[in-house]
Amino acid sequence: MENSKILNTVSRILLPFIIIFGIYIIVNGDKSVGGGFQGGVILSTSYLVYYQITNKHLFSLKKMLKVDKYIFIILIFAIGFSLITKGELFTNFFPSYFDISIRRTYLELLNIIIGTKVAIGFIVLFLIFIEEGDS
Repeated sequence: MENSKILNTVSRILLPFIIIFGIYIIVNGDKSVGGGFQGGVILSTSYLVYYQITNKHLFSLKKMLKVDKYIFIILIFAIGFSLITKGELFTNFFPSYFDISIRRTYLELLNIIIGTKVAIGFIVLFLIFIEEGDS
């Protein structure tokens, strides 16, 4: 696919900012608007920008699907840990008398796991669409 030099140059300039912004949204999701899903989608669009610039795949579909399954298992454990400690799903497993900065780590952990899962899921979708378009 032949692209314009202007589009490639602008994409090369914006790519690191897209990645940084996606990570920022994931990490600050417990304090502000955003979180794992939104940051994961932003990170996955950085893969599209990279593919548009280089026309190369960074990842193989099989490896990405395997990593996606592992992250899903990690997410189930993170959610299930609160079921073991407090008897409820999706609740913070730290006791309420802990400092708020310590209790936020659970939300940050969930945001990172969900952001990674969403980013990988969308990258897998992009890879499938790109492979279908190439055939």
